[in-house]
Amino acid sequence: MPLLLSPAGTFPALKAAIDAGADEVYLGGSMFNARMNADNFDKEGLKKASRLCKNSNVNMHITLNTLIYDREFKSVLEYVDFLANDIDPDALIIQDFGLLKVVRENYPDIPVHASTQMRIHSPEDAKYLKSLGVSRAVLARELPIEDISEFVKTGLETEIFVHGAICVSESGGCLMSSVIGNRSGNRGECAQPCRLPYRTKNRFPLSLKDMCLANHIPEITKSGVTSLKIEGRMKSPEYVGTVTSVYRRLIDENRIATGKELELLANIFSRSGFTDGYFVSKITPDMFGVRSETDKQKSNKTTFNIPKAEKRKEKEAKPDSLPFVLPERDESKVLHPAKQKGVVLRFEGRLPSEALLAKYAENVARIDIPLDNCTDKRFLPYKEKISAVLPRTVFLKEREKVAKQLRTAKEFGIKHATVSSLNQIDLCEGFWLHGDYAFNIVNRETIAFLERYPFSSLMISPETDGRFPKGSKCALEYIGYGRTPLMYTRTCIIKNIAECKHKEKCFAVLTDRTGATFPIISAPNHTNIIYNSLAGYRLDRKSELKKSGIGLMTLLFTDESEKRIDEIITLAQNGGKPNFEYTRR
Repeated sequence: MPLLLSPAGTFPALKAAIDAGADEVYLGGSMFNARMNADNFDKEGLKKASRLCKNSNVNMHITLNTLIYDREFKSVLEYVDFLANDIDPDALIIQDFGLLKVVRENYPDIPVHASTQMRIHSPEDAKYLKSLGVSRAVLARELPIEDISEFVKTGLETEIFVHGAICVSESGGCLMSSVIGNRSGNRGECAQPCRLPYRTKNRFPLSLKDMCLANHIPEITKSGVTSLKIEGRMKSPEYVGTVTSVYRRLIDENRIATGKELELLANIFSRSGFTDGYFVSKITPDMFGVRSETDKQKSNKTTFNIPKAEKRKEKEAKPDSLPFVLPERDESKVLHPAKQKGVVLRFEGRLPSEALLAKYAENVARIDIPLDNCTDKRFLPYKEKISAVLPRTVFLKEREKVAKQLRTAKEFGIKHATVSSLNQIDLCEGFWLHGDYAFNIVNRETIAFLERYPFSSLMISPETDGRFPKGSKCALEYIGYGRTPLMYTRTCIIKNIAECKHKEKCFAVLTDRTGATFPIISAPNHTNIIYNSLAGYRLDRKSELKKSGIGLMTLLFTDESEKRIDEIITLAQNGGKPNFEYTRR
């Protein structure tokens, strides 16, 4: 029987979760957690919460699931020290690879769970997480049951979301709130731009309904998932208690929800109903919905007397921590930074013409092309400079296709591959590897962690100004020009706002309330990438970035004309101010 994990953004919500039958709760302190706008718990509040959980035989997980800047490591380690000595949590939930490294090195006895913000999409991730001493993986909400079941077979504890809000962007992959509103979702400050109206035929093209897997409990139980998670640290105690109580009964009786239970769940909170689209692999426009006035009125009128759950069995002892083992860097599998300097041309939309390639290819460090397009005959003369950019996420059923494309690329003569997760490393045996921006590198500890793997280069997160690294065994890369990729969506947003012609590359534009336009470009398997309305420009800071160890400047092109591309490359070579509107983010 799986455990039931409930949210607690306040002490009343914590008590409601426990009374309603939660086996586990997750909550955050006053800093370093992905719900900074919740009330959360100060140090005395955490002590009080810990006592209640221990007296109730309930596991308490502390969220440390945000990216950490260098200047914050002293504070975060002082906080972890307090947690270790005064709270004794059953687990820490961590997103940042650098923080994971430091915590495992200094606090080996505290169980660590890998946050969904770590972008855990593949059973192949389990191998890496086990080697890092992670005891549980919180899987991405986008995974279907087939992928979840395969992950369970790896033997790592597995936690999945079964109820609550879901993001249209892949887990851990949204920069939209950060870039356009200076409130980072990776820092717990998301302003939820996906819930806003846009100037499209569907006024809310990014707003997904809440997830509800109440009709899938028997198959989830059969899969062997360790813990079922309810989202909602920003929700009321009434919500937490009601939803926990319903799922408690469903788990105990191993059944699907009745019509009355589904109605109760919808009435307590929904956005035009619920969706199970990701879980059952039905990625359709029916997944989208908003919080209507009718939904709000139903919630205001809904009351539910939460039955107090029966006394639980004694808590099991904490699992022994797995050893923390980082690989030794194999210099024979990487390029030295001295061999990787200058400009990287990256094309994520229209491909470059043969004339443009002939003019610039010989004088650039690398040319990044999507894996789907990298064996186009126009690239043959420059094959040794081409890097095949893998899709941001590779799901289980897509893995063999990607492996086949990589074999074809190798036969074509391509020697580089750009990857977005550790699980993609094994797919790229025999290529020089480059770590993409999706690794969310914002501190030196994460660089020290990733450079143990066979990466020749690592891209610094566009959420930073790029000036913190101070060097690495890898070449360090930064986006000097380009529209920042804001979202990578599993759903096809283009279908929501325009005609999707199912072509190799579909383009659309999303216009917000202010008139700003955000290009959307299709990615493999009808996923989409949404880009910022303005291009970021940092080429006039090359000297500052070079002092920090940035040796590669990426020029990211999406929908630019060849004339504009020519202009940008000239600026990259010679410096100077652009003659167009731009942003620093």
